[in-house]
Amino acid sequence: MKKAIASFLDYLEVEVCLAQNTLLAYRRELNRYLAFLLDQNKMRPKEKDPLIPGERSREELENFLTFLGQTLSPASIARALAVLRGFFRYLHAMEYIPKDPARKLGGPRLDETLPPILGKKTLALLINMDRKGARFPLRDRALLHLLYACGLRITEALSATTDSLRADLSLIRVRGKGGKERLVPVAPPCLEAIETYLEGERPGLAKKQNSKCPQLFLSKTGRPLDRHRAWRILRERALALGFRGALSPHALRHSFATHLVEGGADLRSVQELLGHASLATTQRYTHVDGERLARLHAQFHPRGAKKR
Repeated sequence: MKKAIASFLDYLEVEVCLAQNTLLAYRRELNRYLAFLLDQNKMRPKEKDPLIPGERSREELENFLTFLGQTLSPASIARALAVLRGFFRYLHAMEYIPKDPARKLGGPRLDETLPPILGKKTLALLINMDRKGARFPLRDRALLHLLYACGLRITEALSATTDSLRADLSLIRVRGKGGKERLVPVAPPCLEAIETYLEGERPGLAKKQNSKCPQLFLSKTGRPLDRHRAWRILRERALALGFRGALSPHALRHSFATHLVEGGADLRSVQELLGHASLATTQRYTHVDGERLARLHAQFHPRGAKKR
């Protein structure tokens, strides 16, 4: 089983070119499945693993999903199921196993949930606020500007390099999922925020360890800024503004796409800007815009629901 997992992960990295964070997620889910099998067989992890992939059954997979349901949310169970489906589909396609036990395996029904949509005034306050105690306010402001103004994923923003920014063309080259690259326009206010950071704080950060790190956003040690610190930057600003509940960097990307659709942008253009492989992923923003139109109709039209 361990060899089969290693082969599958190599395939995802070399052939499919999945991002490192995605590979880590796949590895984590498969290791959790392996730990479940070891526990079911009353084995110690250090002993030789006799578990054979071809002897796995649908009933065993259903028991594993039931086990996960004791502690995990439906979304987490669905993610684990997707990993198992891909794993056994790969083994069957490579003729490592005679049949695919996960082929018709059903999972939990999920209600589509989207991150919160932030208003334009709220976003302006969040991005431009002068938070007391912030050690690198220019960096933090430039990062949040980039996340919202360009609709980048947090990994895309943190992996951006100084060379990927073309200030003369007002463009940034982004490497998205699967290593796919795209060019995204950078609005003048965002470009100004980034250039202010490049001139003001980044040179000092780069000198911390005589760093020649190409990443655009650096930590206090001169190393690339990591995801955890980026989340903290947003969370601290949100708390200072009185936000309740979690606010993730993806909410800025979601607000970017929603505001584009509300402003009349066509879905194909939004798809290109977001780097979505399928238009179906982008189409969910039409539902958000439809809800907004329904509220406006109810509020202002003589025959609207609130007028009756």
